[in-house]
Amino acid sequence: MARFLTLALLSCILCFPITEALGQTVATDTAYFTSKRKSITIPFKLVHNLIIIPVQINDSNPLNFILDSGVKNTLITRLYYSDSLSLNEANKISIQGLGAGAEIEALYSAGNVMRMPGIQGDNHKVYVLMEDVFNLSTRMGMSVHGIIGYDIFRNFIVKINYSNKTLTLYRPDAKVRVPKRGEIYPLQIENTKAYVEANVRQFNGDSIKVKLVIDTGASHSVSLYLPTDERLQLPPKVMEAYLGRGLSGDINGKIGRINSFSLGKYELQNLPASFPDEESIKAALNLANRNGNLGSDILKRFTVIFDYPHQRMVLVPNGKFRSPFYYNMTGFEISTPLPGTNLYIVSHVIEDSPAKESGLLPGDQLITINGRDCKELALDELLQLFDSKPGRKVRMKLIRDSKTVNVEMVLQSRI
Repeated sequence: MARFLTLALLSCILCFPITEALGQTVATDTAYFTSKRKSITIPFKLVHNLIIIPVQINDSNPLNFILDSGVKNTLITRLYYSDSLSLNEANKISIQGLGAGAEIEALYSAGNVMRMPGIQGDNHKVYVLMEDVFNLSTRMGMSVHGIIGYDIFRNFIVKINYSNKTLTLYRPDAKVRVPKRGEIYPLQIENTKAYVEANVRQFNGDSIKVKLVIDTGASHSVSLYLPTDERLQLPPKVMEAYLGRGLSGDINGKIGRINSFSLGKYELQNLPASFPDEESIKAALNLANRNGNLGSDILKRFTVIFDYPHQRMVLVPNGKFRSPFYYNMTGFEISTPLPGTNLYIVSHVIEDSPAKESGLLPGDQLITINGRDCKELALDELLQLFDSKPGRKVRMKLIRDSKTVNVEMVLQSRI
């Protein structure tokens, strides 16, 4: 079930276009290996298609950060009472990103030290949000403290193996072997972001070349900005959708399927695309003439090598390459009010959906799904139970107002 991580769940945790305008100058810090090794491999957690890695800032304990190629500067979104973090002199500023709302306040601090296993970054710039606008932890089912991106990609060759959930960093002058099945694509690096050209084939058969920013922090497949090209059209069957949360507010739009998406010799068919409303993306419409972004529901079907130093990307298809694309066949969203404790609450029910027809209500607590105890299911395991083909029956036991309620629904593709 594809979910765009911009924060809602089940139907919306899928698009994570987080920061488009953090800071006004290019970062000058330098990240490097702390040993003479040529590469370092770091295991990561994959939740909602998003990569979570351990990062330390100055003397902090390891914090959970999303690795987001779409973000310019390191962003701390939430700290907990048990977390300790000291920053160099911090100044209060206002920042703005995607979304239809106003600017938000943050603290800006330079001259910090960033550490990952075997890696150190000096003079590291950090932004700390004064308000947790993303609520990442409740959406991800675990404590998530922030987002890191360009500082990693620009200083290393980055290999992401989505199959075995490992991140390998190579020195920028390393010669990384390209497997026979791999294909090399040129990257355009503009203002800290990497762009690639691809082709989308629409419902009417038209094939259109698009320029997309590569965004490992977006859990959807692809997002297309209709105002950027008059040839881009909405599919005939779409659904209104909350696409996520940007720094400056909610991102709304529509979801519909496109016939295919092609990168070089690799083609993916019948995949959901998001079409954000113009008001939600006005900050991005004039950036680099982009037509949208390429997210992790496509990237996870490959082993990906990001080689910013040589302005190229390598894709090697993995076992998920031909897996079908699903999009929320239940019609409800969940949150985890106590991250790390497998407690799942229905946060939203979509109109005209199987969940709505079955009588599911916001506030319902999930107890069992098809006989499996939810307390024994991690968030991604739970969601995978909804990621099967349309027509599958799902039986759930819930607690509502201290009473046990049984609900049954049939998975349905609405796009």
